[in-house]
Amino acid sequence: MRQDLTVSRSVSRWYERAWRRAVIDMHISDWDSRFLSQFSADQYAEALRRARVQSVDLYVQSHTGLFNYPTKVGKQHANLKGRDIVAEVIERCRRHGIAVVLYSSLIFDRWAYDTHPEWRGCDADGNEFGRNSRYGVVCPNSPYREYVRAWVEEMCQRYEFDGVRFDMTFWPGICYCVHCRRRWMEEVGGEPPRTVDWTDERWVLFQRRREQWLSEFAAIATGTVKHLRPDASVEHQASTYPAIWGTGVSHALVPHNDFLQGDFYGDAVQGSFVRKLLDELTPNRPCGFETSLSLALSEHTGRKPEPLLEAKASAAIADNTAFTFIDGIDPIGTLDLQVYDRMGRLFDRLMPFYEHLGGERVADVAVYYSLDSKFDLRDNGRPVTQLSGRDTHTSAATQVAGALMHHHLLYTVITARALNDLQRFRVVVLPNVHHLSPLEAEALREYVRQGGAIYASGGTSLVTTEGRQQPDFLLAEVFGVSVVRADWSDYIHYVAPTSAGSAEFAGWSRKYPAMARGVGFRVRAHADAQVLATTTLPWRSADLTQFASIHCDPPWEETDNPEVVWHRYGKGQAIYCATPLEMEENLREVFVRLIRRLCPDPILEAEAPASVEITLFHQPERQRYRLTLVNFQHDLPNIPVQGIRLRLRLPQPVRWVKQLPEGKEIRFRATRDGIAFTVPKLHTLAMFGVAYE
Repeated sequence: MRQDLTVSRSVSRWYERAWRRAVIDMHISDWDSRFLSQFSADQYAEALRRARVQSVDLYVQSHTGLFNYPTKVGKQHANLKGRDIVAEVIERCRRHGIAVVLYSSLIFDRWAYDTHPEWRGCDADGNEFGRNSRYGVVCPNSPYREYVRAWVEEMCQRYEFDGVRFDMTFWPGICYCVHCRRRWMEEVGGEPPRTVDWTDERWVLFQRRREQWLSEFAAIATGTVKHLRPDASVEHQASTYPAIWGTGVSHALVPHNDFLQGDFYGDAVQGSFVRKLLDELTPNRPCGFETSLSLALSEHTGRKPEPLLEAKASAAIADNTAFTFIDGIDPIGTLDLQVYDRMGRLFDRLMPFYEHLGGERVADVAVYYSLDSKFDLRDNGRPVTQLSGRDTHTSAATQVAGALMHHHLLYTVITARALNDLQRFRVVVLPNVHHLSPLEAEALREYVRQGGAIYASGGTSLVTTEGRQQPDFLLAEVFGVSVVRADWSDYIHYVAPTSAGSAEFAGWSRKYPAMARGVGFRVRAHADAQVLATTTLPWRSADLTQFASIHCDPPWEETDNPEVVWHRYGKGQAIYCATPLEMEENLREVFVRLIRRLCPDPILEAEAPASVEITLFHQPERQRYRLTLVNFQHDLPNIPVQGIRLRLRLPQPVRWVKQLPEGKEIRFRATRDGIAFTVPKLHTLAMFGVAYE
């Protein structure tokens, strides 16, 4: 069966049409003569054909550093004995109309690590990264850069292909090798700092240089491809954009990609968040969402249940994202064709939906994600060798996404790239944004002044992206509060509603306030602000034998310290929370009520279980909206959901609602400001076209 994607050297931007993609991991060493000895290009291509994929990442080289063709730059896999399996597979894939993306591994390179010890990265104590592990890690500031340039040139001159995928373009640790230290000395002077402090300009400058150095390294790889193969796409592994600061992945890396694609292995909330983030950042759409066929990459035959794969692939459809599955080749070079038959059955079921994709996402709420804030301010003062591994901004942003998703508020994720387009959203959420630039603050200020609404928490806008702590929030006049004491440490305290906040804090009271364990800034409210909740402190004593209750610290001392404040600014409004309520599990409902206070008439209202995520895309060229529901339950297979009632508020009169791809008309009822209809039984995926006049 020939695929519907026609590939030739004259056709670029293959990724715009390839919604079904595959990666076959081939990180196979060559110390045993049996490894890759049974590799068959015919079986490889047949597996892809059976899986109905439109593109594949074909390994020219891997984390082992070994090449799958007779290279003159590095070392070929010994058991291939001069055989060019890359050329063989390209030829077979062309027969089936499958786009070929050449895969190679950067920085994680075992052969380079073993052959060139002087290229190795090391930590602040001089310990080499990758020592006594399977992975050999080299430094992108070392002469390894020129080695990369050489083999990328060789690869581009040798083959006809559609794209290149560079994997592992990130810092595996905070590198203090001789090359990094020399570069810092030349560009800044002195030794690079070894103590974390996100309110120290020299430390933050070190991080910004690490981001810059990584971007320059990526530019070598991308630029070499574009010089020799200008029609080929280039992508660098994108799963690191929501990863902690140590990876050094920032906005600076984005321009070296034609589109973004990354592999993720988490739950439905993680998938929802990262797809929207990559969709925001990607230079061209669609972005790609990858996940393994196995339960984890470390489990070669630990297969995900088919209902789980279907839920993940369906969620990718709902987010207008290409779906990529990852399989691992057997050490001897064979593949389990049953696995590909299963993916083929899954893609056959989903294939009719792909022709309806496209359009622009519609959302009431935007979660503001800062690539400059992926850390934890509680790490200040720690040596870089003793980091906690925490990232409270990403954690807060993900929790926000989960709360909005489970309560069926249409949301997306935005970054600083969207500062000139904030007016598209009713609410912008700033979840514990540690670092914010004056430029970002001014854009947000103007957004609220013109009628927008923001929710902000914690230390948002108190420290700039250069690491300068301000005497007050940059957005103090918008929040309606000023800092009394900045303290990022956690402590047990209570959030007590005032009469003005009783609706949002339903179930809590002054006598029985809500407990919180996280950070709680001390602020004062401005005269024109309305306090919705205040701080109540527990019984405290320096003497551990003196306590109120032996198992816990109940609320005891009421204070006037503001916890949650509502403020009118210009034509808009803001809610500031001293404690990031979005991170408190028992206060997620309160958080959602606060968002609904800022957005009382959302585009979508749904009576559906929390397991159902709903997305909406506007397709003006088809004069319709595309509404998609995904049922992604914790325990699979899904229990079908019936009787989901939806209400849509759209600016145009609706002509018809049809279930896609079948085209069956769905009865709807006109309301004062939109339409309402009931969704037929939902198993995993349901899609509707809503046409307007």
